[in-house]
Amino acid sequence: MTFEIFKCDLGGRIGSIQTSRGTVETPAFVPVIHPVRQGIPAAKIQDMGFNLVITNAYIAMKNHGEEAVRRGIHGIIGFDGPVMTDSGGYQVLEYGDVDTDPAAMARFEEGIGSDIAVPLDRPTGIGLSRKRAGELVRHTLRVSKETLENSSGGPLWAGPIQGSEHLDLVRSSAKALTGYGFRMMALGSPVEFMESYEYGPLAGMIAAARESIPDSVPLHLFGAGHPLTIPLAISLGCDTFDSASYILYARQGRYITEDGTRRIKEMGYLSCSCEVCSKYTAPELAGAKDKERIDGIALHNLHAIKSEVDRVKEAIHEGRLWEYTMKKMRAHPRLFESARILEQNGARFIRTTPRFKSRAVFLFGPEDQYRPEVISYHNMAREYTTRKKILCITRDAQIKPAYLSPQYSTLKARFIDPGKVQFCQYNPVLGIIPVEISDIFPAAHYVYGGRAEPGDFAEFAITWDAFLARNKFAEIHYEKTDPFISHFIKRAKGARRLALKSRKRKNT
Repeated sequence: MTFEIFKCDLGGRIGSIQTSRGTVETPAFVPVIHPVRQGIPAAKIQDMGFNLVITNAYIAMKNHGEEAVRRGIHGIIGFDGPVMTDSGGYQVLEYGDVDTDPAAMARFEEGIGSDIAVPLDRPTGIGLSRKRAGELVRHTLRVSKETLENSSGGPLWAGPIQGSEHLDLVRSSAKALTGYGFRMMALGSPVEFMESYEYGPLAGMIAAARESIPDSVPLHLFGAGHPLTIPLAISLGCDTFDSASYILYARQGRYITEDGTRRIKEMGYLSCSCEVCSKYTAPELAGAKDKERIDGIALHNLHAIKSEVDRVKEAIHEGRLWEYTMKKMRAHPRLFESARILEQNGARFIRTTPRFKSRAVFLFGPEDQYRPEVISYHNMAREYTTRKKILCITRDAQIKPAYLSPQYSTLKARFIDPGKVQFCQYNPVLGIIPVEISDIFPAAHYVYGGRAEPGDFAEFAITWDAFLARNKFAEIHYEKTDPFISHFIKRAKGARRLALKSRKRKNT
């Protein structure tokens, strides 16, 4: 297996996993194929553009036995591309145990020709004590190590990361699996978090796992099939993710949209132009016979999930993954709570976010002060040094960079010797913008339309304090009618005595 990364933004990566049966472009949704009763044929799913599917090796073992070994898993499910197999961990989570052992399951997965296989782990689920969760993690690590050591070299083994809400266990699990030599990882136990709308802990799990494994190791997320979780999962570093949501939702009459799911019987219109939605009206699809209705909704759901993944890929390509993910998270209040996880990882994403982009960044509010490009610029401003003793600071102008704005020319004319003045503009999100570096991305490449409440911008406060501490200004000129900068001027006055000269707007 080889994994190449072509483009990054935040933790999201456009790349490819090369297997012996073909290439999988990432990020990729991996549809679950039932090895016994599959509604939509696997060949149809492959024709739709899904180049990797996952099936349950334990169910295949129980229902097909030696026939699966003889025909191979590809023959059993009718898919000639790469196939990933889950070993039965979900059944362990649901029923407490399975009637096989990790060694036998590993031999079976190798025997049926799995391209990517998962050792038989014991998922931690949700709500376990740290002690019990630790026991399950240690068991999973032991059997995973034994599986990898005894492997004949057939499939690519994906190391199952466990630990759930105990993030220290997630990190130690990921680091141990990396040390064993796993070249792909799979984060387990997210389904219960999603079903209970615990998106924040889920995001924390993903971030903890991703930061604990090398960039060169792709990360799979089990059971992530809700369209709203896809941008967040990719932004935090998931490369592949599987789910049977497309068919499970269909059986419940749930139709996937861009911002959630709708009950088909309550819908008046179909907002999609896929092959199903072009054939039926909402009432027609809702009134169809059971199999026709379920298969139709399931097929639409697959189209909807693929479209969402493609939109995320385009956002990575255009360098606007932060904006897209934030927009999607606003579709549900509980999901937007997880924005704090993105904010907490903003500094970590500096390394994997392009330093310069061809498009202006859109800044909407306080959460954007933590996006990687903005943090980078704050860091630059905090290190900026000048020997000038006079500071003149104003709100950012419409024309950028600052030295091209009429506002800057007017200000210069107000001073007898402008060469002795450090001119700065500011933006509540982006921070202090010295005119000398006002053409560096994103200082000249942003659009801002949010409100400016001083207490909401902690990063601005840090930059302001650092900028004044590094540069010993004797005078500060500012617009007295500007409440935002006036707030921070008062902070400065409280910290040290300054010869402050405030001017009304008409004089500056």
